[in-house]
Amino acid sequence: MSLIKGFLTLIMGTMLLLPGSVWGQKYHIEIQLTGLSEDTVILGEYFTSRMVPKDTIVLDQNGKGIFEGEKAFVGGLYLIYYSPSHYFDMLLGDQQVFSLVADTSDLAGTVRFTDSDDNRIFQDYKVFLQQKREELQHQQSLLAEATSASDTASIRERQAEINEEMEDYMDRIETEHASLFVNDFIGATREPLPPEELLTDQKREDDSIRYYYYRQHYFDSFDPFNVRLLHTPLYEGKIMNYLSRAVTQHPDSLIVAVDFLLEGSKVDEELYRYMLITLFNHFAESKFMGMDVVYFHIAEHYYIPDATWSSAEFLNKLKDNLEKNKPTLIGQTAPNLTLRKVPSEHFQMAAQDTTIKKDPHIGQDFLLYDVEARYTIIYFWEADCGHCKKSTPALYEAYSRLKDKEVEVISVHVINTIEGKEKWVDFVNEHYLYDWVNCWSPYSNEFRVSYNLQSYPQLFVLDQDKKIIAKRITPEQSEKIINNLILIESKNNSLSNAFQTN
Repeated sequence: MSLIKGFLTLIMGTMLLLPGSVWGQKYHIEIQLTGLSEDTVILGEYFTSRMVPKDTIVLDQNGKGIFEGEKAFVGGLYLIYYSPSHYFDMLLGDQQVFSLVADTSDLAGTVRFTDSDDNRIFQDYKVFLQQKREELQHQQSLLAEATSASDTASIRERQAEINEEMEDYMDRIETEHASLFVNDFIGATREPLPPEELLTDQKREDDSIRYYYYRQHYFDSFDPFNVRLLHTPLYEGKIMNYLSRAVTQHPDSLIVAVDFLLEGSKVDEELYRYMLITLFNHFAESKFMGMDVVYFHIAEHYYIPDATWSSAEFLNKLKDNLEKNKPTLIGQTAPNLTLRKVPSEHFQMAAQDTTIKKDPHIGQDFLLYDVEARYTIIYFWEADCGHCKKSTPALYEAYSRLKDKEVEVISVHVINTIEGKEKWVDFVNEHYLYDWVNCWSPYSNEFRVSYNLQSYPQLFVLDQDKKIIAKRITPEQSEKIINNLILIESKNNSLSNAFQTN
């Protein structure tokens, strides 16, 4: 009994409480487990990778008992559990009135189902799959010992045949049992493989063929809106694989994918809630540049209006965060700023004259949008910042290599006090930072709000139209990004000229 209590404590602690769905009238599952007598047995379900108890019974002296209830389960992959080392899986689809027998000495090998087509086919499939895996392992051991090219070719041919036999077996299940949940479950385990006719000798080594086929056919055998699949360990991995492997890792492409998943999952309340929480958290935790675009898209269009389970306090903070970050998301036109440019001569003169160094009125105002450049780096920093002391000279070095490529750097010192100006002057003179645009905002801190500046340094890369194409990156990364973009432009121009010539 202590094992059962421990199991219940463990899985109840990880349980995600979501509303259920009803797929039928009732469930009635008779079990007989030889070797048990008056033991407690749990019927559990998988919710993605977590296991959740759904019903508990005590067997009689002969190891018999009945799980039953007036509302059928949502369906999915379930398990019969009575100790950490003794449990087995089964499928629940439309048929939830059936019986099973098993011997505890060999649960997996002896379990037999009556009146459950899903589980009869599933058991046969698992036996077949195990046989084929053992054959593949044997062939792999032969391959390691092969001494001739002909032997190697023969073994690889047999491996291909075994894989084809496995695919054919799953194809037959799909053809003969399309209406059963077992077909949905097995289909979700399959990976889309391009047919041989697509892989000609010239294209066999071309990974793009496999990628585009994989992307186009990802959902052929896996229905992301089948709520029963949510109740299996397969589901979350399939969704994450889709986002990471089948979708181009660009905010625009990911937003299209996210919209597809979230809109489609609205067919079921439980599925939609899971999908929304999962995608919201996934992009919130992403460390890749630009993924905040996807995160705030989900927040604005789905989470804020639909996440009724969240507290008002959290939603209000999320709304505030959205409003602060929205103007500087990648793809947005950067907020325009009025800044004061201080000429290099002033820094040099201020090195010798304390009065000039303290003068806040020197310079000429300009608008960010008036800066004409192929690419603009706007860089916010302060002379006293430890990271800035390393980053600023590094950016200046990068600028020395970029300035002949129509790249401009707007170097904004963020401290607008007299003391701050003195330290700024000293730093510029110490590192000879004269060539780029040295500027500040002596009478306003509005730029901090416009660019949601919480820490320094902060670097934004803007294109010719002042749209944000990169942000919160290092000087080295900014140089690499700009050079790559210039290279792409050059290649596109060459292709365009070649096309026009022809």
